[in-house]
Amino acid sequence: MLGGAYQIEVDTPFGRKPGLVVIRTDGDVGTVEIDAPLVGKQRLEVRVEGDSFTAEGTFKMKLVGKLSYALAGQVEDDELRVSIASSKGTFELTGKRV
Repeated sequence: MLGGAYQIEVDTPFGRKPGLVVIRTDGDVGTVEIDAPLVGKQRLEVRVEGDSFTAEGTFKMKLVGKLSYALAGQVEDDELRVSIASSKGTFELTGKRV
């Protein structure tokens, strides 16, 4: 099951910091709400396939500014893994369902 809330950790220049990702799905579409250091608060529309999701677009990040991204995530055994490839680098988020 993909939907739910996940406590995540993000690598920052000041060490690993906590954040939250909330995933809601409706068939093959959904939303991902991210509240995390560096990434900030983001709400993304995603395409869902099983326990995986993808999205592409642009958003604004703290300290980095506006950037284009391609996001891929999956949930396996209540563990979330998200990779955000962007015009400013790649960001990895990992977490567990809460």
